[in-house]
Amino acid sequence: MATDTPNFLRSAFFNAYNLTLLGSSAVATWATREWWVGLVAIASEALWLTWGPSLPSFQRAVRDGERKDQEEAEEKLVERYARQLPEREWTRARSLDAMRSELEADLGANPTFRALMLGSEVEKLKSLVRSFVRLAWNARRAETYSQRVDIAELKRQVQGQRDLAERAADPEVRAIAAKNAEVLEKRTAARLEIETFLAKAWGQMNLIENTVRLLRDQALTMTSPDQLTDQLDDLMNGVEAVQQSARETETLLEAAPERIAEVTIGDANAGSQRVRG
Repeated sequence: MATDTPNFLRSAFFNAYNLTLLGSSAVATWATREWWVGLVAIASEALWLTWGPSLPSFQRAVRDGERKDQEEAEEKLVERYARQLPEREWTRARSLDAMRSELEADLGANPTFRALMLGSEVEKLKSLVRSFVRLAWNARRAETYSQRVDIAELKRQVQGQRDLAERAADPEVRAIAAKNAEVLEKRTAARLEIETFLAKAWGQMNLIENTVRLLRDQALTMTSPDQLTDQLDDLMNGVEAVQQSARETETLLEAAPERIAEVTIGDANAGSQRVRG
């Protein structure tokens, strides 16, 4: 969820009620030719823009509205990701959401929670389901890339380019080979980072499922709300760490070069040879 402070002044001006009043005042001024109506409207608008953005109730309404918009956008994105998941991950996500619904029902049946506001905990559970889908989508994309890029072949190419950079007679060929080796080393490092992310993502997805199952088992017998809150907060902190890793992996996948330049040399001793990275 975004943490940037909303632009309250912009929100105070660009909202339906304010724009409607301004428009109505302009129409009334033009229709009646009573210019004092327009002046009053301008003065009122100036006062509103001076004091309105600082009102706690207005700021709360703006934050609530932005949060709702962000949640709706997130839900639409997650729905799109879910439709793109392979059958196995899609089934896991549906099963997790079903467990979430069961857990919410059981919490409502627990006398310990009946008198409490569980809204924040329910929202955390929904957020965990969305995080599971996002992790599954990112993991599948990373896995597809990993299957396409052979780490052993990358290392072989790195060594080949290093050897060429050392033995080529032409200085320009040596320079190109050295650059190829550098790019290949970066690809190798990126490939290893993606492997690490995959291990984290699959592990975190399993942890989300197992924790929700545990909470569902405990829901009817919990004696303190802290049991629920502590476990959810701990799980969400771990998910956020992996989500950050997912964002970094996404950057790697977008930037990963798929091909390395070809180097063709004619060496007096070795003859003409082509090295492909």
